[in-house]
Amino acid sequence: MSFHHSDNLPLVSVILPTYNRAEFLPDSIGSILSQTYDSYEIIVVDDGSMDNTKEVLYPFYQRIKYLRLENNRGASVARNIGIQSAQGKYIAFIDADDIWLPEKLQTDIEYFNKHPDVSMVYSKHVNIDENGRVLDEASKRRLPSGNVFAQLFSEQNFIITSSVVVRKEIFETTGLFDVQLFNCQDWDMWLQIAFYFKVGGINTPLVKYRHNLHSLSKNRNNVLKYQKMVIDKIYNKFKAAENSITEKVYKKRLASHYAKVGRYYLRIGNKIQASENFRLSLKYNPLNIRTIRYYLHTLYSRSKTIW
Repeated sequence: MSFHHSDNLPLVSVILPTYNRAEFLPDSIGSILSQTYDSYEIIVVDDGSMDNTKEVLYPFYQRIKYLRLENNRGASVARNIGIQSAQGKYIAFIDADDIWLPEKLQTDIEYFNKHPDVSMVYSKHVNIDENGRVLDEASKRRLPSGNVFAQLFSEQNFIITSSVVVRKEIFETTGLFDVQLFNCQDWDMWLQIAFYFKVGGINTPLVKYRHNLHSLSKNRNNVLKYQKMVIDKIYNKFKAAENSITEKVYKKRLASHYAKVGRYYLRIGNKIQASENFRLSLKYNPLNIRTIRYYLHTLYSRSKTIW
């Protein structure tokens, strides 16, 4: 591999963690190899896959660094191992079932060159299905740039992992991905980065993001649990700092989280859990009309079933 000479180090280290995703890997790696920009290395971290990942990667062995973990240890560990073995000045992330558009890295690196004060970039995306068919157009909404910490905390995570490139040195400040988080570890990381550094949103879709319908619905409960952990962790970690989140903003965030969990339980027909979460939501934000309506609805329909 040519880029091990010190004068010829790759500028970008592309980190691709994978677990039982063999069917999507050729497209994913192919999309990195067709970049218009060429100073990169690809680090594939096989997180204990039990499918034919190794065989599928065989044609790419000349072009990738392949690291295999014996057991499945989760995306945080896999990404951290990738970061630790990276030679590049920048770290780019791509998930095993996503696809980059050919001009992605070029666009990102040009953005960094134009904005030396930015430490992380991300971009718009289009959604694709299991077969790679595009499901929709990129959202019209402009992506936030600059100091995005407060907005990223108050809203859902609007940063797609496969669109992110960061300056490698930032990890000296933020530390690596939190290995206690089996979900939402990306949101946690972007929040930490956004607390310390400026972020650039690129308003061009550069990624095809694959929606895996099975894993999403099956995992919903889990995701909601880890979202709450991230909200608490970030508030507690930074609350004493100057430009951090006030307790008022934190309570409002908890209220919207519990309301969302309540709506999820209502959708799957669990009225008792729904009602409990709406109650918690109103504890933190008593005047939210929408949540009050939901709460009364669950109380009313529960009282009918009790009698």
